Amino acid sequence: MEHGTASAYSWVRPGTPRFFFHLAAWLIAAASLFAGEAQALPLFARQTGQNCVACHAGGQFPALTPYGRIFKLTGYTIGVRNPIPLSVMIQAGMTKVANKTNGSLLDPNGSGGNGAMPNDNYPRDGLFTVSQASLFAGGKITDNLGLFAQWTLDPYSQQNGQGKWVSHTASDQFDLRYADRLINPGRDLIVGVSLNNNIGTTDVWNTFNNPFQMVPSPIGPASLQANVFTGPQYSPMLTQGNLNAGLNAYAFWNNTVYAEVGLYRNANGIYSIMSQGVSSDNTTTLKGYNPYWRLALNHDWGANSAMIGLHGLNARVYSDPTNASSPLIRNDDVGIDGQFQHILDPHTFSAQFSYTRERQRYDNALWDPNNPAYTGSYANSSNTIDLLKLNATYIYLAKYGASLSYVSSQGSKDAILYAANPITGSANNRPGTRVWIPEVFWTPIQYVRIGFQYYKYTQFMGGSTAYDGVSSRSAKDNDLTFLYLWAAY
Repeated sequence: MEHGTASAYSWVRPGTPRFFFHLAAWLIAAASLFAGEAQALPLFARQTGQNCVACHAGGQFPALTPYGRIFKLTGYTIGVRNPIPLSVMIQAGMTKVANKTNGSLLDPNGSGGNGAMPNDNYPRDGLFTVSQASLFAGGKITDNLGLFAQWTLDPYSQQNGQGKWVSHTASDQFDLRYADRLINPGRDLIVGVSLNNNIGTTDVWNTFNNPFQMVPSPIGPASLQANVFTGPQYSPMLTQGNLNAGLNAYAFWNNTVYAEVGLYRNANGIYSIMSQGVSSDNTTTLKGYNPYWRLALNHDWGANSAMIGLHGLNARVYSDPTNASSPLIRNDDVGIDGQFQHILDPHTFSAQFSYTRERQRYDNALWDPNNPAYTGSYANSSNTIDLLKLNATYIYLAKYGASLSYVSSQGSKDAILYAANPITGSANNRPGTRVWIPEVFWTPIQYVRIGFQYYKYTQFMGGSTAYDGVSSRSAKDNDLTFLYLWAAY
């Protein structure tokens, strides 16, 4: 019953949150099926007849211009439906970690003897890698209904027992919207509903739950967390983009006041299309329906626009994603964010910030040694994690650009959660990580981007030197250079 299987519908009664969630989701899905010629899902540029710079600041995804925000809020329906239904994208690049051998920790011969970790923690280091290929479907279905959907192939998903790479495909982004725009001389009101699969993916300012610029993720250590070398390991749930099913309602009044509320649950049962290819142990398993909210004040004038906003999430998460009876973690997230844009040909400048705090509270079995079901997962009954993100980007002629980002993740002390451990552990039992990310990029033609990033860590897992409590490894040993190519058609 808890996971919304088909057998659960017999006891659902009108007036409950579950009933309205299912009803609205089915209405949206049914509208898409009976819209007529629903298979005609064009690329957005073909649909609108616009260049990429119309929707994306300086032509760089995912930063949206004021026009791009309206396009998304009105359900991707501006323009004329085009018979070309699909788009493809490829991301490739090469990474180089500053130090992958640190004598006292890693065995340069890759044997892993004496407790050392073998070199296969960096299996693609220094090698050109096609990191991702995606298939998109999206655009106008009817005058009020539109879709953005992405299916992604990861060529280096994992290594099998013989050390060979195994590819994997899975659902990525999904955002099906029904929207309407009500305009008269004194009012411009956009209202809409979104069925989506990522907490925060509905946000049109992309400040707290996405990278500020579209950059393919570097290939990190295969046996470690995928994001070890692309920023902090620990961050609030609201900023992670987990694959869950959400139903959101929103309104944007006079291009000034924005409000959105949503409920998120597991993407299984009738919602499983939004998590196809993703195993349960690689998802965040939620209990019931979990509220998300977003408020923002926006102002556009001349070539400028500015926004200040608030965001929040309250989520109940099973500590074991494969066991719906495991102890719960309660994540309470709240944050503030803002953006400024100046777009006047040939110059584009944008600046963003976001600060999100999460308080995690744990069932007794996760932290209390006196509990008969004690799992030893945490040393505290609750912890906090704070994520700060800053970015400034300049683009000239929609071709040449540079950006500088700063990311800081800080949290409370926990001797079990942040225990000493090779590379990813902490000597002082704290998650504190700070990284500077300068980037330069070039867009020689529309839909092709070449860029270079450098990840400069000044702190990693609570320290700058001997930070992991096991070796003499320094934060700067995790510095990363990243050369990448992004192309779409």
